[in-house]
Amino acid sequence: MRVFIHTFVCLKGRNVRMIDTIKIYAEISAEIYNAIQSCSIIKCAIDCNLDKLLYNITNDSLIGSYDSRLSVRVGIGAKYGFFDNYYIEIEGSYHKFTSGYNSHNGYYDLQFIVSNLIKIVEICYNIELPDLDKWFLQRVDIAICYDLHSQENVKSYINSISRCNYPRRKLKFFTDESFYLSGTTTTLKIYNKLLEFRKHDLNKLKNTNFNIINYLDEIKGFLRYEIEIKKKKLVQIYNKKNICVLDVSYYDLKKVWSDEFMKLLNFIKNDLEIVRGREAVLERLKSLYKSRLVNVLYNFYCSIQLNGIDNVKSFMSESSYYRNLKYLKEASIDFSQTYKVQECSIFNFNPFNAKEVA
Repeated sequence: MRVFIHTFVCLKGRNVRMIDTIKIYAEISAEIYNAIQSCSIIKCAIDCNLDKLLYNITNDSLIGSYDSRLSVRVGIGAKYGFFDNYYIEIEGSYHKFTSGYNSHNGYYDLQFIVSNLIKIVEICYNIELPDLDKWFLQRVDIAICYDLHSQENVKSYINSISRCNYPRRKLKFFTDESFYLSGTTTTLKIYNKLLEFRKHDLNKLKNTNFNIINYLDEIKGFLRYEIEIKKKKLVQIYNKKNICVLDVSYYDLKKVWSDEFMKLLNFIKNDLEIVRGREAVLERLKSLYKSRLVNVLYNFYCSIQLNGIDNVKSFMSESSYYRNLKYLKEASIDFSQTYKVQECSIFNFNPFNAKEVA
């Protein structure tokens, strides 16, 4: 692990809609590979039966001004089609590396970001890396923060949209905190910036001059819309395997953000509706919870339908009863005797009609 203190500050390319984490790669010589490899951690996988090395991963971390890390990885060039040489990968958030946060006031100029990441690695290892036109893009995240003015608004919005069904996407949801939809070409993320910062970044900044108290107060009510654009999507856009960073237009990346979140909002609009009947309730539970919990909750639901809520309550422990009610409430299921699924009240928000955090 190597420490790099950011000494050059440039405001070129700053904007509210920002490029956050990126992953780039380039072809390097054996000399550069050895210079980085000798300072890195090597992880190996060995088949003991065959006494054969399956693969190894050479990786190092560079610590920035506020203890935010960049990953530097080198390996055999065949991974990217560099059959006679080696490769280098750099991955991380330049904005977080230099500023300690990534909620707003970031960078949207990809070429500027890549140029500075190259400089950082060159300084750390005392090497000379390839020019900008020899670097390629593997992944890029585009993010925007909106101010919903209170944490309750953020929590209400995130919790409500988690109840929807999303075709061809894998949903991962954490109550009050975040909402991820994974796909093969992109991953969509909507999250509570304050809770995310406390969870992942707060401890890194405690021994720095970063004004944590002011920043925590500033981001109360911040909702972050982020998209991870994967290599498969980049290949679709530019119709080639290795996408040079000089060929990447910010307009193209912004369009992916807009198109994907517009689709998402259409799903949300169509699915935030009342679900009625036992079959619909069962399907809603299956879409939200694991199978074992689904069975418990559905039996609980059916018991109330058959025997009444007071009768069910008298035969259950108080903790189990209220825990089951809590899960059903999160699934938009009413507590009444009829036990239909109710339409949940949500904070009304549309990012395409809202102002970005400046």
